[in-house]
Amino acid sequence: MSKKFATFTVSSLLLVLLLGACADSTATPAITTGTTSNAPTATLATTTAPTTQGVAISTTTAVATTVIPNTIIPASAPTTVATTGSTPATAAGSAVTAAWARQGVCYEVFVRSFFDSNGDGKGDLLGLIAKLDYLNDGNPNSGKSLGVNCIWLMPIDQSPSYHGYDTIDYYKVNPEYGANEDFKKLTQEAHKRGIYVITDLVLNHTSIQSPWFQEAAKNPQSPYRDWYIFSPTDPGYPGPLGKAWHKNPYGNDYYYAVFGADLPDLNYRNPAVTKQIYDLTRYWLQDMGADGFRLDAVKHLIEDGQKQLDTPETYAWWRDFQKYLTSVKPDAFTIGEVSSGSSLKGYYPDQLNDYFEFSLAQGVVNSAKQGTSSFVNLAKDTYQNWPAQRWGTFLTNHDQNRVMDVLNSKIGRMQVAASAYLTLPGLPFIYYGEEIGMLGVKPDEKIRTPMQWSGDSDKGGFSTGQPWEALNPDVRTVNVQSQEANPNSLLNLYRNLIKVRRVNPALAQGDFSAVTAKFGVAAYLRQSGENSVLVVINMSDEEVKDLQLSVESSGLAAGQYTTTTLLSVNNPGAAFAPLKVGANGAIADYAPLTALPAYSVYIIQLKK
Repeated sequence: MSKKFATFTVSSLLLVLLLGACADSTATPAITTGTTSNAPTATLATTTAPTTQGVAISTTTAVATTVIPNTIIPASAPTTVATTGSTPATAAGSAVTAAWARQGVCYEVFVRSFFDSNGDGKGDLLGLIAKLDYLNDGNPNSGKSLGVNCIWLMPIDQSPSYHGYDTIDYYKVNPEYGANEDFKKLTQEAHKRGIYVITDLVLNHTSIQSPWFQEAAKNPQSPYRDWYIFSPTDPGYPGPLGKAWHKNPYGNDYYYAVFGADLPDLNYRNPAVTKQIYDLTRYWLQDMGADGFRLDAVKHLIEDGQKQLDTPETYAWWRDFQKYLTSVKPDAFTIGEVSSGSSLKGYYPDQLNDYFEFSLAQGVVNSAKQGTSSFVNLAKDTYQNWPAQRWGTFLTNHDQNRVMDVLNSKIGRMQVAASAYLTLPGLPFIYYGEEIGMLGVKPDEKIRTPMQWSGDSDKGGFSTGQPWEALNPDVRTVNVQSQEANPNSLLNLYRNLIKVRRVNPALAQGDFSAVTAKFGVAAYLRQSGENSVLVVINMSDEEVKDLQLSVESSGLAAGQYTTTTLLSVNNPGAAFAPLKVGANGAIADYAPLTALPAYSVYIIQLKK
């Protein structure tokens, strides 16, 4: 579940214990990449001295190149009905993810902290528009942008809180961020650059200040009464995160709010609520130009008494919701948050398009911190268990301590973590500032601090006014401006990883085969048609000698393969030996290099 306020949820506490958080710093190892023989070379760096936040990088890639009124009047429908059904999901009804998402890389934006266009200290939509070229300038050969093709905006609806996860008005942009017309302009400008825009949609609950709840709580005869869940007495049982039943401030009864008293749950057994949600999603897709939604707190939607997670009614509702969105906009994209404590199994194959893979994210971060390759087995399980690569990969997000802190500010660990998740199957999501190594440890405001654009002042190029939250103390050394000019920077590593991924079908959407290697070395094959890539990452802080790679079977045809380095990290000029593949794609005791330096990464194209 998304964090709505500074206090830790149970799931967040578990995640912190798993990932850990501390901070120290080390010098930055060097990174270089090789060239291909049949593609233009875009050299960003030669072998140069390491810096605290940098890596030397040189890359070569083949370039492929009717407004719905804002109203609280409910639909004229019965206020209490039975569930929509609990038929198990079947393969016949599998959701199909839009092609742009299968080829993509997404970037999570907290609008309040991205860029302030008017000097009031808060980021806004016009500020985001001003920085779109940083994300993708529309030119795949420019090398001046990250190259993402998707942005996810944390909540932008009208809300009384800084975080926005308590909606007052689903039809209105938060005035602190701008107006509805600003969002329309954002989608237009983003689309010009090949960027799709998905917004955070919080459907499990509203703000206690919502006019829907205010009517419901004050008037037991109101048609809104059954839009929420009331009880004449306190049922007494807790929710999955603690206290769930709260005293009505306007009466003598109680209402259900699993995430806190200020966040009353909506009642999805009432068809009027579902109709309202359908109407507002149509509005955002058709009138506002959004391309889809990140759905918050998916597993909590419909409770069945004390069974409060992952109920059959919840599955059924999301199944119908996805069908509706597809009828409104066939290529609309949805991704759901089903965090720790629930299995994704019940949510496939015919509900939302994708879901975030929290276990794999934790695995990648833990492997980078501990110097192990255990995440490869997690990736293998994910690939085998969930259909058609319909999951989102990430390192950390807005609910978790920032990954650079979790990795103790060690740049080598950050390099291998980024290289791992950006070469795995699934749709990668980058949390804003991750690409420059921003720090942040809870409370939540401290992991959502303003973007560090420059180091010329304590405002960091974010605003001409006083930022809503203080920037990190390291803003003078860790910022976009300094890393943009530095070919050794983490930012330039991200740019090149994204470019290699997006122009290479094997990395963008290819099959996945784990390869056996020494402890601490992660290796896997990615294949799409005739395009084949071998990824090898030394996750440890020690040199590995006499490496041998093996796999019993793969999708590679038998024969001899030449190797071309698409990207290498911390081993300038590295060239892999030719690869011999046996029957059934078997690889036996392949020795690509005599030694792999600490935290070195290799993305190798294979050609028969």
